[in-house]
Amino acid sequence: MSVFKTEAIALGRTDYSDSSQIITFYTRDYGKIHTIAKGFKRASVKHGSKAVDLLTYYQILFIKKEHTHLHTLTEAILQENYPLLRSNLDKYYKASYIAELVNEFTEESDPCEQLFDIFLNTLTGISTDTDATIRLLVFEIKMLHILGYLPEWRHCVNCKKSIQHISKVHFNAKEGGVLCRTCQVKYRNGIIVPAGVALIAGRLADLNLQKLERVKIQLPICIEIEKMLRYYITSILNKKLNAWKYVKF
Repeated sequence: MSVFKTEAIALGRTDYSDSSQIITFYTRDYGKIHTIAKGFKRASVKHGSKAVDLLTYYQILFIKKEHTHLHTLTEAILQENYPLLRSNLDKYYKASYIAELVNEFTEESDPCEQLFDIFLNTLTGISTDTDATIRLLVFEIKMLHILGYLPEWRHCVNCKKSIQHISKVHFNAKEGGVLCRTCQVKYRNGIIVPAGVALIAGRLADLNLQKLERVKIQLPICIEIEKMLRYYITSILNKKLNAWKYVKF
């Protein structure tokens, strides 16, 4: 029986018994894991406050099971619980959204330290930023980039020409990027977006997070980028995400 230790962010939880829960974590070293947390349910006050809160950063210890994806959580040491998320609904919904994205886009036990780092960085930023709109967009785009889903926003995916001097382009999720006016007639579906918006979205994929505070993007452009992202993410996952009902721009 081996006990493993890693950094983790709590993504979700479901009741298992009167005193236990199944908790989903995204971890630095093991990717997404499901754990059974015996005695960790909030109702078990007599056993002490062992509850694991969502959208919270922990160092966890767990017993890894070899023939099942349900491991046993033995300890969750709080690192940061982001109290500002609990007192601001807008922040809480944005944080919930990035957690839902990570949960939907990742597979069991498939680690990606780069994704964990940007997840943690974004969670911290949403908690502290006055306006986390740009930070949210950057997370969505960088997550797609890290996981290999980033669309082509700078050149027509068919003829490969730059869209630099085009006013509007056709963004086609199935084709994986933008199409110029000449090429778009060959394809069905998609949405029309200003070419400048697509180019800005492409630049955000390469943005250094340390310079994020210097970035200023007008709200109408942010709305257009998010429109593209939601259309594209819906196409990949074949469904709409729950958090979209609450995340407003």
